[in-house]
Amino acid sequence: MFKACLIITVTDRNPAPQITLVGPTHPYTGGISQHNTRLALELEQRGISVSVESWKSQYPSWLYPGQARVAMDAPEVGIPAVVEQRLTWFSPLTWWRAGKRARSSAIVAFSVPTPFHAVPYLVMLRALGRGAHTVGIVHNVLPHEPRVFDRWLMRGLFAAFSRIIVHSDTQASLAAELSQSNTAVEVLRLPSPWKPSTSTPSRDARSGSTRLLFFGTVRHYKGLDLLLQAMATVPSVTLTVAGDFWEDKDTYRQLIDNLGLSERVTLMPGYLPEEKFEAIFGAADVLVLPYRTGTGSIVSELGFRFGLPVIATKVGAIADGIDHGTTGLVVEPDSVEQLSAALTRASSRTTVTGWQHNVFTRGDVNNELWQHYCDTLLNTQ
Repeated sequence: MFKACLIITVTDRNPAPQITLVGPTHPYTGGISQHNTRLALELEQRGISVSVESWKSQYPSWLYPGQARVAMDAPEVGIPAVVEQRLTWFSPLTWWRAGKRARSSAIVAFSVPTPFHAVPYLVMLRALGRGAHTVGIVHNVLPHEPRVFDRWLMRGLFAAFSRIIVHSDTQASLAAELSQSNTAVEVLRLPSPWKPSTSTPSRDARSGSTRLLFFGTVRHYKGLDLLLQAMATVPSVTLTVAGDFWEDKDTYRQLIDNLGLSERVTLMPGYLPEEKFEAIFGAADVLVLPYRTGTGSIVSELGFRFGLPVIATKVGAIADGIDHGTTGLVVEPDSVEQLSAALTRASSRTTVTGWQHNVFTRGDVNNELWQHYCDTLLNTQ
């Protein structure tokens, strides 16, 4: 889901908290772009003047195998009022110029998807000049598939911070370890970039097998293979896998065949734009997040948005917001046995209907999360 961090740089040259956000926004795909876009829009709604320094070319192709831009240029979350799209990963001059443009801002926030971005962002920080108060908002302290120099790069980036914000206790511990200083680390719950749904599909009249949904990019750490193994022991559930495969689809198709699940599993490979969410989530009964590891995810709140209860593993902040036994279930990671037990409970139509009603009465907590997020972002004390 997310590999990002935000660095917030606050200067005292202008008492008004005018903000530059450095990071991807529309038309880039994925949770990082969506989060950065919604953050800009939330700040604008609060009367803050925001400029977004976005990317013209963010990655070499080998680093991001998925679809990079939304189809038909259709905005998913919205479009901030002021966007500069000049940054390129291969041009240090664009990094330096972006840093100089941001000098007039009181706050500069860098969305850092990977340690790869530490190099251009350190150049931008240098171009900003001295005397800045810096805050890192870190979605993934280290990537899910770490490389040799990741710790070194992030340690160098963390050396610029006065304050660090993360989204889970485990990430806070790792950030403190890498920062090697007395830098304060704060934990905030990650809000969803999506607006509340205007309508929630009715599932009361449904019968038959419980329809499970696995949504998002398919990567090893997200545990789709574990979910398939658990399904093999619970005959009264079906599954739709909707998302961009970052791994060999044929490997999963072979596993599905070997487990005898061909008639019960539907694959919908490819990036799914927001306009298709209502149909995909509306056709499901329960969202499942069987992650092996993780930090935070916006997918659970997306499920709640469409009235779905959520089964998730207890890793990072993946299961935050789930009331165990009321709006879904929380299980231990890497446990096919616990996933099987959870799916058995979810195979009861009465149980699932009760969870769905509880989700409906839960209300929208996302506005409160964004309010707290922005308040913390703007608090430089």
